[in-house]
Amino acid sequence: MPVAIKIKRFETAGDIPNTSELVNGEIAVNIADKKIYVRDGSSIVTISGADFSAVGEDIIPDANGTRNLGSSSKRFAELFLAGETINLGGATISSDGTGTVSVSATGVTLPAESKDEDGNKLAVQGTGGRQVIKKVPFFTAAGGLSTINKNFEFNATIDNRTAFGDAHTFTLSDGSTLTDTDPTLFQF
Repeated sequence: MPVAIKIKRFETAGDIPNTSELVNGEIAVNIADKKIYVRDGSSIVTISGADFSAVGEDIIPDANGTRNLGSSSKRFAELFLAGETINLGGATISSDGTGTVSVSATGVTLPAESKDEDGNKLAVQGTGGRQVIKKVPFFTAAGGLSTINKNFEFNATIDNRTAFGDAHTFTLSDGSTLTDTDPTLFQF
């Protein structure tokens, strides 16, 4: 036999019914907060409408990799983040704090070995910002093949810098060392 359920109305924002105001299974509506309350045994359960204007908690999907934010035909206009990184499938895109981040501006650090849509590795500019460079790791006998001693930058012009910085020397195979402050080791 069906049972009649009363719905109680609350009109003041923040007014939440307590267990003495509702019997088990009874419903209350707060029209100011746009929330529904149901007494479930000895507790009051809150059922909120989907109001995302002031989210006060993390938004977590019910399962990993199953929900989207927007769609191909209904996209969000802009994304504003306070953090400095975006984790995109394990690869992090980060801000280096130099200013506004956009496709044409500086200030974004992409993961090493990033590629364009055709699978081509992205070119890297040298310290002067004009020449495309290729960074090649240099290993020493002391460090073995697991520890990079220095990354050499190959480009079309020479930057006239020491190979290992001012505090190091470069030892040749005959045991002698380069003492020039700006040795040219490679050029192409």
